[in-house]
Amino acid sequence: MNLKKNATLIAAAAALSLAAGASWAQDGKTGASAVLTSADGSIAVSEPTFTPRGAASISCQSFDGIDSWDGLDDADNIIIDLDIGAGNALTGVGWDIGIATVGASWLSEATIQHSDSNGSADPNAINLNVGVGDDASGDQDYTSGGAIVDFTDNGLNDIVAGADGIVRLQIFESFDDNADAIDANMRNAAAPALCAGLAVACTDQAACNGAVTGLPQSQPVPVNNPWALGLLVLVLAGLGFVAVRRFA
Repeated sequence: MNLKKNATLIAAAAALSLAAGASWAQDGKTGASAVLTSADGSIAVSEPTFTPRGAASISCQSFDGIDSWDGLDDADNIIIDLDIGAGNALTGVGWDIGIATVGASWLSEATIQHSDSNGSADPNAINLNVGVGDDASGDQDYTSGGAIVDFTDNGLNDIVAGADGIVRLQIFESFDDNADAIDANMRNAAAPALCAGLAVACTDQAACNGAVTGLPQSQPVPVNNPWALGLLVLVLAGLGFVAVRRFA
C-alpha cells in the first residue's frame, strides 16, 4: 500500500513539475510589439504611415503554402530569394496575408524578415509582423488596406540588393513553440485589398515585377525525379527567383 501511495505522490509531483515548466515557457513568450522593426531592435514602428498604391503598379509574392517554423536563422525556416537586380532597392511592402497558428503559437509571432542576401547579418534588415497585437492562437487574415508601408517614410532604410541582386525573405517565429515543427501556416488573404500575399515596392519596379511571382513558393521537389528537376531548372531560369527550404 505504501509503495502504491508513494508512486501516486511521485506521479503527482511530476505532473506539477511539468505544468510549472509549461507555465514558465508561456511566461517567456514574446509577441511582436510593432508592425515593423529594424533587425537590431533600435527602431520599432507601431503605427506606420501608409502610402496608397495601385495594384497595377505593384508586384506580389504569393504566401500560399508558406509556413512559419522556428526561431530566426534556424535551418528549418523557409527562405525566399528574389533576384531584383544588383543595386535595386526594396523600398516598401504591403500585405494581404492569412495566418493559422499551430498549437500554442500566437498570431503575433509569425515574422517576415526582409534583407539582402546576408540575411539577418544585413544591418538594414527589417522584420514585419502583420499579426501584431494578437497575442493568442487563432486563424485570421491581415491587410495593409490597399496601401504600402514605405520604409524611409517610417524611419527605416531601404533594402538594397548587392552584386548578386538578391533580396531575401525569411519567415520565422519570434518565439518558437514547436521546435523543428511548424508554428503557423501562412496563406494569401481571402479578399486582398491590394494583391494576394506580400506586395513588393522597388526603386526599379519593373525589375521587381520580373522577379516576384504569383506562384506558391517552397514546394518540395523529389531529388530522385529527373522530370521534376528539369522542370525546376526551367522555372528558376524563367522566373529569376529561388525559393527553398533550408535543411541542415
